[in-house]
Amino acid sequence: MLLFLTFCLSLGTAHASGKPAFEQAVQLFRSGDYAAAARLFEQVQAADGNSAIIHYNLGSSYYKLGRYGAARNQFQKIDIEHKLASITYYNLGLIAFRLEGADAAVRWFQRCRDSSNDIKMQQLADKQLRLLQQDQETSSWRNELSGYFSAAVGYDNNVARVPDEILQVSDHDSAFLDLFLASSYWLSGDHQHGNALKFGGSLTRYDQLSEYSNNLINIGLYHYRPVYGWHNRYGIHYYRTELGGIGFQQRFKLQARAGKKYAPDQRLRLQYEYSKIDDLGASYNYLSGSQQRFNIENRTHLDNGRLQLGYRLELNDKQDYRQADTFSSYSPVRQTLYLWYKPVLGENWTGRIGLDYRHSDYGNQNIIIGTGVGVRKDKRLRATIGAVYKYSADIELELTLRHTENDSSIVDKEYISNQLLLAVGWYY
Repeated sequence: MLLFLTFCLSLGTAHASGKPAFEQAVQLFRSGDYAAAARLFEQVQAADGNSAIIHYNLGSSYYKLGRYGAARNQFQKIDIEHKLASITYYNLGLIAFRLEGADAAVRWFQRCRDSSNDIKMQQLADKQLRLLQQDQETSSWRNELSGYFSAAVGYDNNVARVPDEILQVSDHDSAFLDLFLASSYWLSGDHQHGNALKFGGSLTRYDQLSEYSNNLINIGLYHYRPVYGWHNRYGIHYYRTELGGIGFQQRFKLQARAGKKYAPDQRLRLQYEYSKIDDLGASYNYLSGSQQRFNIENRTHLDNGRLQLGYRLELNDKQDYRQADTFSSYSPVRQTLYLWYKPVLGENWTGRIGLDYRHSDYGNQNIIIGTGVGVRKDKRLRATIGAVYKYSADIELELTLRHTENDSSIVDKEYISNQLLLAVGWYY
């Protein structure tokens, strides 16, 4: 028999409106009079409108009354960016078990575990997963699989080929299709101490500029292990990229990441990556070499959303382009500052506001037929604004507008582009 828990309403009272009806409803819930509590929470909701705290408390009351469908309806209205999201996924797991069975519950507890920065919350989700696995005679492979898939259509008014080292600006516009997949399969253990296989890919197809189309596949193996209060991940990953239907490059990446919650609403993440890069076509051998990345990021959970502030340092050591008396550097030192704000805009709506500034210094002077033309230096500014609509617990719609300006000491590397993207995403 699985032991299911509900969480005390004190999780939300610190953010409540302070009105007597709400406080009375909380006391009624704590005293065990769930029917009276539900009625009062319904009145507060009707009077004050919708909020994540009201949805959570009303859903908890319905759950205690055995009204699982009504409880699920309330929990599903809580935005995925709200700090109650992970505990909401936990409760949806409890409901899914009662209404649909173990397989449905597993997916919710996995999502709770994957989305939470709270170690205790992760441990509770892991406990439920272990209980469910023990309760089943056999374990389905689907229980250990989770991920995200998105399909998008968009428009770019000035298509530029990436990666940036071979930046080629088309000066033409085009519609495009973009597909993306990221999956995890647990070989053993969990996020606290375990091993996971991660795999996925992406595909971008331009309507008018097929030579700019690209696709990527990747697979990696990661080990999770806590050390002195830090949540750590170590892994190796393989990537293979094609440009215009032709093999471009492959890379083997080693990664070490550490994260720690150092305050109730603050989490720090440190990450280091080393990549060995090889070309898949002779025309790109000048890009072979190595790359290192260092990243530090702070995440702040606010009452109305989440804030991410980070810095990235990238060091490149490529073969560079050398031919007779011509030389071009493809080994930049890059520094990036970025800021993301994801506010809760209302019921089922979340905003996306991002800004990043990147400076690239290629170090060595470029030479064309024996004449120095200076050291390439780029300054890229990118601004993103968008909104996400949560259609259901697993499906979301996203509309994004992205503006990019790249200033460079090499004239043909300068460009301005605007992208409009409409995407449908599915969590599984």
